[in-house]
Amino acid sequence: MMNQMQGQFRFAYFTDKYQETYEFYLKWLGLDLAHDWDRNEHDKGAVFKAGGGLIEIMLRPEGDEYRYQGLDYRISQGAFMVIQVSDVDELFNKYQSKGIPFKQEIVSQPWGHRSFSVLEPNGLILFFFEEQFKT
Repeated sequence: MMNQMQGQFRFAYFTDKYQETYEFYLKWLGLDLAHDWDRNEHDKGAVFKAGGGLIEIMLRPEGDEYRYQGLDYRISQGAFMVIQVSDVDELFNKYQSKGIPFKQEIVSQPWGHRSFSVLEPNGLILFFFEEQFKT
């Protein structure tokens, strides 16, 4: 049977804080920019590489005439991202030296992950972890 889901996973959301969010992912977290666009004042976005997936941020357009049917333009709530990294301690120290605000400082979890989380400008939590106990 052919796998229909062979593309990359992408977490996408709209933000009213587009420039602040863009700079947070690029400059503060140091994520690689896959691509971005600025078609007009109502159509801006960026895609960042994170782990084995992508994070896409888009300026939330004002006015129904700039919105596409089928998309949800509400500000994200209750969602968080989980990103596996190869050296969580090194990343934690790097972010700590930059003054990035932590939601939770680094901790070893009983289920075998070492992790920390940060809060991005829109209130989303980014949870970074490394597996300590490989099976």
